[in-house]
Amino acid sequence: MKKVLIILTVVIAACTNQVKTGDNKNAKEQEHATAVPLNNGSKWKADEATKKNVTEMVQIVNDGIYADAAKRMQLYATLQIKIDTLINQCSMQGPEHDALHAWLEKVLKDMRELKGEDHHYAEAYAGLKKDIEGFNALFE
Repeated sequence: MKKVLIILTVVIAACTNQVKTGDNKNAKEQEHATAVPLNNGSKWKADEATKKNVTEMVQIVNDGIYADAAKRMQLYATLQIKIDTLINQCSMQGPEHDALHAWLEKVLKDMRELKGEDHHYAEAYAGLKKDIEGFNALFE
């Protein structure tokens, strides 16, 4: 699992189109409030592979089985596989790719929070679900 996370981190860091979100003083509070901007008021164009992979991620977070904190690691592993696939199959470029990276960075932060062994699983799960489902408000 660590190897996959390291590979994912390297892939994202190596991308020349990576969007830097910056550090927020109150990052935890603003994580879910900070929105990926639209494309001059319109949705960004996503490639078919990205849309397919995100649709599968939405189905995963909407599966009621994962609302149970005992399934935290299973949810994390399942989503990590989908994110790896999304990254490997993505052919997006330019500003659309930048917007996808900004969205993906939020999802990865949510996943790290979800994976933590704290007592706020329901909150972390709800934030992750909201951000993954938020893809459809940003991309077409």
